[in-house]
Amino acid sequence: MANLAGAVSGLLLLALGIPTEPRPPALVLLHANVLDGDFVTPRMNQAVVVRDGRIVSVGPGDPGAEGARLDLGGAWLLPGLVDAHVHVDSIASGRRMLALGVTTGRSMFTMNFADAGLEALHERGDEDVPTILAAGYPVVARPARFEPDPTSLLLHHPELDRLRRDERVGAEGAREMVQANARHRAEWIKVFANERAGVLATDPATRNLSDEELTAAVAEARRLGLPAAAHAYSDDGVAASVRAGVKTVEHGALVTEPTLRLMKEHDVCFTPTLSGFYAEVQPRSSPTAEEQGLQPRVRMLLEHLQKALATARRLGVKVIAGTDTGYSEGEPTLLDEIEHLAQNGLTSAEALRTATTTAAECLGLSARKGAVKAGLEADLVAFRLDPRDDLRALRSPVLVVNGGRVFLDRLGQ
Repeated sequence: MANLAGAVSGLLLLALGIPTEPRPPALVLLHANVLDGDFVTPRMNQAVVVRDGRIVSVGPGDPGAEGARLDLGGAWLLPGLVDAHVHVDSIASGRRMLALGVTTGRSMFTMNFADAGLEALHERGDEDVPTILAAGYPVVARPARFEPDPTSLLLHHPELDRLRRDERVGAEGAREMVQANARHRAEWIKVFANERAGVLATDPATRNLSDEELTAAVAEARRLGLPAAAHAYSDDGVAASVRAGVKTVEHGALVTEPTLRLMKEHDVCFTPTLSGFYAEVQPRSSPTAEEQGLQPRVRMLLEHLQKALATARRLGVKVIAGTDTGYSEGEPTLLDEIEHLAQNGLTSAEALRTATTTAAECLGLSARKGAVKAGLEADLVAFRLDPRDDLRALRSPVLVVNGGRVFLDRLGQ
């Protein structure tokens, strides 16, 4: 399946007129303290050999392999970090992700299929573009009344223009929106079970898609081999999403324990996006009327979300790190999210897993990413200090390897 996907990607790049880059050079990383898996037991003084963008071997000593040799000098080597909820739509934002060691992001809405375009650049071998799991446009009940306006989807698909005039998309319209995203290389489908929280005119406790529309969209995604993620806040919205068959729930602030138990039963992962809430409640020097009006709502949602996270952890619901931001200057990053998760009851090891091992598992990437292991893609990040002792170490990566290509090298500094 991986070889087939690679062949399809290569054909697509040729069809788009995007030349493929030469294979990355072989790379040998020496004297690395490898930290992954359970993030409890490190493998000390390891050598990691990378060839053709993949990890070939991990073991003690010097393997004597050919390739560019980098001495990590005891730096701590982790799998590249994974942000499960981004809105990255530019190469500049992708570079900011990589500079922090975030080598993979799951897109949860961009205009004009920018996320699919970024992934095409990554697949051709651009070292300054991270892996982006595209979702394109979300499935919403009333596209013409949604903010930000997603009706540019209809410009790509004029045959769907009726959806901006109909009162609701209905089950058939929901299926058609999924199909449109799939034609533009979507790897995930995002469905809106509830209205948005960050817009004063909408109530996050109110349903967006009906049960029928939600079920139709998720079933169509499954038919096309695509997993679905639900934007959901209310307990009813989360429960309906789980029953429909989504793989992850985004935000989920108002979820109750019985519904979290349902998530556990169906192996649905929880992306709380704490950093977005924390950013919104920070004092602003000159807040707009909209920002002032949203403050009480966001504080209430954050309080509920903190309780939901504690319950999810107690029940063993898988929690993954996602920022809900676009990595523009000044926005929260995955490092903020990991720290907020630790501030809300997760151990340092658990918080690190939310952005590596568990994230890869929940996003269906375990066969490609999430560990420093032979056979996996060479997405790697190194830090001078052990991040388990102080998560602030994550803010100063000394090496970032993106698909076998060195993006950042500060080992000699």
